[in-house]
Amino acid sequence: MIDKRPGTIAKMFDRIAPTYDRVNAILSLSMDRFWRYDAIRRLDLQDNDLALDIATGTGDLALCALKDARCTVCGLDLSNKMLRIARSKAGDCLIQDNYIFTSGDALAMPFRGESFDKAMVAFGIRNMTDLDRFFVEVHRVLKEEGRLVVLELGMPQRLFFRQIYLIYFTRLLPLIGGIISGDMSAYRYLRDSVMSFLSPQVLKRTMQQNGFVVVYSRSLFFGICHLYLLEKKHNEDIL
Repeated sequence: MIDKRPGTIAKMFDRIAPTYDRVNAILSLSMDRFWRYDAIRRLDLQDNDLALDIATGTGDLALCALKDARCTVCGLDLSNKMLRIARSKAGDCLIQDNYIFTSGDALAMPFRGESFDKAMVAFGIRNMTDLDRFFVEVHRVLKEEGRLVVLELGMPQRLFFRQIYLIYFTRLLPLIGGIISGDMSAYRYLRDSVMSFLSPQVLKRTMQQNGFVVVYSRSLFFGICHLYLLEKKHNEDIL
C-alpha cells in the first residue's frame, strides 16, 4: 500500500526539492516543458484571469501561465521547500507580484467557492488520497464554466513500447532519480504511484462523475503522459 498521507507527501517533496527540477529534466528528456506549454495553451488563459495552480511545486506550470497571459496565479502546495523554490524563480523572472503562494491541502482548499476563473495541476493528482474529494473541491472553487487542465503520468498502452518503457521506468528511473536526489525511496514512490494509478478511461469517468465535462483528452508521447481539459458543469446539469 502506497502511503499518500499529506504529511508523508509533504516531507518527501521537501527532501527532494533542491534537485527536483534537474531530475525532472533528465528523466523526461526535457519533454515535460513541452507538455506544460501544451497544457497552458489548451487552458486559454485570458488577461486578468485568476488561476489556481494545484500542487504548484517549484512553479514551472505557473510561470508558464504567467508568461502566456497577464493573469494572476495562486500556487497551492503541501511542501514549503518547493514553494520556496517557486518564489525564488518568480523573483528571478520579475513576476512575483502576480504569483501568490499558499501552503495547503488540495483536498481541503482554503478558498471561497467560485474564486477562480481557471485551474491547473501537473503531475499532482496521483498523489491525492481521495480523487473524488479532489475534483469536488476544484469544482467548488471554480467559477461557472471555469476550466481545469490536468497533466498526469501514465503507462503506455501499446504493448511493444510499454515493454521497453517498463524496463526504463521500473529499473533505471528509480536508480537515476535516487542517485541524483540522494533519496531512493522518493523515486520508488514515483514508480509505484504511476504504475498503480487509474487508466485514462477510468480517470475520465471519475472527472465526469464529479461535476466536469471532459472537453479534450490527449495521450502524449505514446501514453507516458496524458493531458485532460475539463469544464465545470452548470449546477443545474449536476442535479
